[in-house]
Amino acid sequence: MRRTWAVAALACAMTVTIPGVAQATTQRGQDVVITSRRGWQDTGIYVFGGDRVRVEQVGGSWTVDHNSFPWVGADGYDWDTDSHIYQGCKIRDDSPYARLLSRVKTGSRALGAHRSWRATTSGRLLMRINDQDRCLGDNAGALVIRIWH
Repeated sequence: MRRTWAVAALACAMTVTIPGVAQATTQRGQDVVITSRRGWQDTGIYVFGGDRVRVEQVGGSWTVDHNSFPWVGADGYDWDTDSHIYQGCKIRDDSPYARLLSRVKTGSRALGAHRSWRATTSGRLLMRINDQDRCLGDNAGALVIRIWH
């Protein structure tokens, strides 16, 4: 019995790699690295409609312009700073630049550093920075996001 438990505990602490996404499983959730320099990134997590999903930023920072703007977390820039950034590159205009976004199949959801919601559809959970693909060239950094589902 102890041996089975030890193997199960070790398996929960193992690092799993999905091409293009760094991730690790912990007993408190699954950690995924989301970079600011790529568009929608597959977290490796499949959610079912009705699932409770919770995310929390546990590390990292990023910026939408490493030459001109500060590094921030998953909540993105405050609205004052956001107003000084060119406004033609957001995915979601109702959220500030650099806010963490998610989607399952279609649409998007603004998350930030701490968020919990019930999935409305089934599919792979994708995440990204609130910055359009054509504007990612001057971005820098990445966030570590812990996901419970």
